[in-house]
Amino acid sequence: MKIVSAILFLVLVVTASASGQWRKNDERVEDASDRKSVNGFGGQLIVVENPREFIQQWLKPETPKIDIATNVKRGDLLGAFVLFADCKPDAQGVCNSEVDYMIYKPDGGLYAERKGQPLWKEEAPPPPIIQLSRAILAFRMGKNDPAGEYRVKAKVSDLNADVSFELETKFRFK
Repeated sequence: MKIVSAILFLVLVVTASASGQWRKNDERVEDASDRKSVNGFGGQLIVVENPREFIQQWLKPETPKIDIATNVKRGDLLGAFVLFADCKPDAQGVCNSEVDYMIYKPDGGLYAERKGQPLWKEEAPPPPIIQLSRAILAFRMGKNDPAGEYRVKAKVSDLNADVSFELETKFRFK
């Protein structure tokens, strides 16, 4: 039930994958900096406030609430996630997908990174199921962090399909 609700929500509100392509209102949506599909493997990078609450919402049978963090304050706990679909299974039916997360400060310097994190290394969900990545980059904006626009990047790789692409989103820190 959670999966059906999540798919319905993503089709109507955000984006969904069908036949390996991101769609909205049953029409193909062009790739954007935060959302791409390559050779049937698709992903969307999101940054949310209170990542624990977001995960709890995702695990409920009801449609998850996705509040994208756009303007954040000092002390806010944030989490970067990748929503993905259609990873390629190996002969045993297991996906082998990874993500590298990077956050850049307003001056372009590296703020934080985590590389080689497991996006999905389990049995492949049936398409066009939208799945929440296993890897999260959780962070909190501190008192010495400069105000301005931060860029969050994710390099998403399906190692079985030999496909990778980069996603990017932004948030403003006041």
